[in-house]
Amino acid sequence: MPDYRQDTLKLSHAEPLDEAAMQAFDSNVRGQVILPDDAIYKEARTVFYGGFDRHPAAIVRVKDASDIARVVSLARESGLELAIKSGGHSLAGHSVSEGGIVLDLSEMKNLEVDTEGRTAWAQTGLTAGEYTAAVGAHGLATGFGDTGSVGVGGITLGGGVGFLVRKHGLTIDDVLAAEIVIADGELVYVDAVSHPDLFWAIRGGGGNFGVVSRFRYRLHEVGTIVGGMLILPATPEVIASFVAEAEAAPEELSTIANVMVAPPMPFLPAEAHRELVIMAMMVYAGEVDEGGRAVAPFRALATPLVDTVEPKPYPEMYEPMGPGPDEEVARSLFIDSFDGNAAEMIVEYLQASSAPMAVAQLRILGGAMACSIG
Repeated sequence: MPDYRQDTLKLSHAEPLDEAAMQAFDSNVRGQVILPDDAIYKEARTVFYGGFDRHPAAIVRVKDASDIARVVSLARESGLELAIKSGGHSLAGHSVSEGGIVLDLSEMKNLEVDTEGRTAWAQTGLTAGEYTAAVGAHGLATGFGDTGSVGVGGITLGGGVGFLVRKHGLTIDDVLAAEIVIADGELVYVDAVSHPDLFWAIRGGGGNFGVVSRFRYRLHEVGTIVGGMLILPATPEVIASFVAEAEAAPEELSTIANVMVAPPMPFLPAEAHRELVIMAMMVYAGEVDEGGRAVAPFRALATPLVDTVEPKPYPEMYEPMGPGPDEEVARSLFIDSFDGNAAEMIVEYLQASSAPMAVAQLRILGGAMACSIG
C-alpha cells in the first residue's frame, strides 16, 4: 500500500518565505494570508492553551480544499514545518508552529445534513458545539468529545471519546468517508472502498497522512437526553462505588468523572471549596424515564453538592467556555479494572499534589466502544 505518512513527511530543506513569494502565493488563494506585521497576527497565532507563544512565518485561513492544497504545496516546496489548526485545542501545541506555516481551517464551516439518510458532510473548521447544535435541530447527533470549542477535525482524527461513547462508540466509528489533501496536493476521496488503506489510517493510524478538508459522518437519533453535572464529595469509597455503578449502568449512560480538589467555583457551596470532590458529567442517551432511574444510584452515593442532571436537548451539554490554562500536563492510560486500592491511590496523589489544579479523570468505557470493529 502507499505510505501516505512517509510521503507527507518528505519536506525539503527550509527556505525563507520572501516577500515576492508570499505575494505570489497570496494572489492564488481565496482565503486570508496573515503575516507577522499584520494587525490580526497576534490573535491568529493564539491557541486554546495559552502557554504556547509561537511565531509562525505565515498563517493561512483557508476557504476550501484548493486553498489547502496550495498551502501543503508551499510547505513542501519551502520545507517549513506545517501546523494544522481546527479548533486549536492540541495539548501538545501542534496547532501552531514556531517559524513554520499554520494552515487554519476555522473558516471552513460548511455542513450538509441528510436527515433521511442520517449522514452529514462537515468541513473540518466546524467545532463540536457548532456541528452538534446544527444537527441537533433535527434530533440527530454524532458523538464527539466533551468540549464544544474543539474542532471536529482534531477530535475525529484523535478518536473521539465523549458523551455518547458507550451508546454509539468513538467518533471514528461514525466516519463514513472523508476528503483529504495528501502530500502532493491531490484531493483524495476515501471510504471503505476507495483508498481503504488511507481510510483505515485516518481512523486511528496516527498522524501526518494528509489534511482532511471534510468528513462524512453517520448520525444517530439523539433528542432529549438526561444529562448534566453531578458533583459529589469524594472519598475512596465514593470514588470506587461511582466507577462500579458506571460499569454496571446501561450502555445508554456515559460518564466522565473528574476527581479533584475543588477550586472556588461560584456554583459550588463555599464549604466545599478546597475539598476533594467528584465532578461528573453524565449523559443518558435513551428514554427520559429510564435515564432518571439510571442516574439514581449515583445520587445515592453521597449528598450531591451540585446536581444539574435533568432532561435537556443534547446540544446543551456543550456549554461555551473561555480560554484554556497557560499550561497543562496530562498522562492517559487504559486499565482493565478499578477497585478501592486504585481509589485510595488517586486520593493520596491528589492531596499531595502541588499543582494549581490536579485532576484524575475517569472515563468508564465499554458498551459500543468495546464492540467497535473500526
